[in-house]
Amino acid sequence: MDRQGNPPISIVLRAVTWLEVVILAWAGAGLVLYPPVVTGVWPWALAPFNQRYLGALYLAALTAAWLQASAGRWSPGRVVTTMIFVFTLVVTIFSFVHLGRFDFQRVEAWIWFGLYIGVCANAAWHLWRYRSIRLAGRVIPAARLRVGLATVVMALGTYGLALLALPEVAAGFWPWRLDPFHAQIYSVTFLTPAAGAVVLIRGATVAEWRALGLTLAGWGALPVVGLLWVDAMLGRVSWGEPGTWLWLALFGAMALGGLSIAAAGPNRRARARALQQG
Repeated sequence: MDRQGNPPISIVLRAVTWLEVVILAWAGAGLVLYPPVVTGVWPWALAPFNQRYLGALYLAALTAAWLQASAGRWSPGRVVTTMIFVFTLVVTIFSFVHLGRFDFQRVEAWIWFGLYIGVCANAAWHLWRYRSIRLAGRVIPAARLRVGLATVVMALGTYGLALLALPEVAAGFWPWRLDPFHAQIYSVTFLTPAAGAVVLIRGATVAEWRALGLTLAGWGALPVVGLLWVDAMLGRVSWGEPGTWLWLALFGAMALGGLSIAAAGPNRRARARALQQG
């Protein structure tokens, strides 16, 4: 294998990623647009807010998976595979922690664990296999950008860990009630981009900046859309509660931060080109 440049990812990794694209598109679009298409085969019962929130997560994750599958190379595959690993690892672990939520008389429960364990193992294996690759175009970010990425790591990472350790306390300000199972599963909303930001701090390509930025922007914006949609139908959000506005501020900041990260890579490349021409 070429350990320099931007080598193609393996056939297995690309095929699994395309499978993820299909599943994420079906589950994400179904849960957001017409939940009955998905909830009938979901391995546990989902209330309306959780339906749209999970749909939003999957649609945003679809962006990263599609970028990796369509490119077929280790950039942006390095950051995307890292995020896939963290996402699936956390979901797998806490699915086992809450094993009682699953009915193993239904095939859907077995499919859930099979998919998550398989995708997690696949991501882990390829991260190990490609660990020594030195990507062409990989640049250490400027100090200002490193500070921004470190802020993402600390803020989102800390909150994600809080949802794992103290789920009911950490999710107490959300506009709808989260039980420990959903709060711990939703920690991936924060832990996954935090892991991606760690990768970027150590140096990344333009494609990797874009992959993380667009994913984070989606994870910030789409849950807000889902919240507004469900509230328009059911009218259950307490808009006078400070926690509701704190939640909106958190996800709004994620959306804006994601767009800033996505734009940082191309802007840096444009500046470098301008310097070369000058």
